[in-house]
Amino acid sequence: MLCALISNGIARPARRLALTSAPPPTAKAIPLAVPATPQIQPVIPPAPPVPKPDLPEIRKPRPQEAPKPNPVVPGNAFPLRPGQPIREISSREAAEAFQAGVPFLDARRTAEFELGRVRGAWSLPMWESTLEERLIEFEAKVNRPPEAALVLYCGGGSCEDSHLLASRLFQLGYRNLLIYRDGYPEWVAQGRPSTKGQVR
Repeated sequence: MLCALISNGIARPARRLALTSAPPPTAKAIPLAVPATPQIQPVIPPAPPVPKPDLPEIRKPRPQEAPKPNPVVPGNAFPLRPGQPIREISSREAAEAFQAGVPFLDARRTAEFELGRVRGAWSLPMWESTLEERLIEFEAKVNRPPEAALVLYCGGGSCEDSHLLASRLFQLGYRNLLIYRDGYPEWVAQGRPSTKGQVR
């Protein structure tokens, strides 16, 4: 230490070191700028769409239509049934129709008709060439409105002639055709009015 002081004393002024008892200044700590940590927002997925419940389609009620009355024909015990222009009837209903004066139409061949038939029945043989001619005669003499009842019959059992005749009359516009399914044999078995003879 002594040697250092002597050397400093004999040195040129430019090289002398300044002696001070104060400690060398301490460098101030410069605070470093710490970058702000970005706040990470949690990613929330969008909520799935809530399905709409299947609700029945609401329709406006249709205005109520007044029911159409069935055509009434004087003396007709079998008024027209909507949607049933051709229908089968029982033996009892056939007897009621006869009592009410409903015309009976026989679809069998002429030879069978002449051997026996419902009293007052008209001969309209489904399988004979005279059918169209007899239909014209029947319409001219009876003159029934389309909604008035007509009873058709044949030989009963598996006989379909009365149904075929009903189809032909339907084409002509008749809409109240009653098929007596049991036919003439059952009519006779019940002892109901019958007759025989040539076609009028």
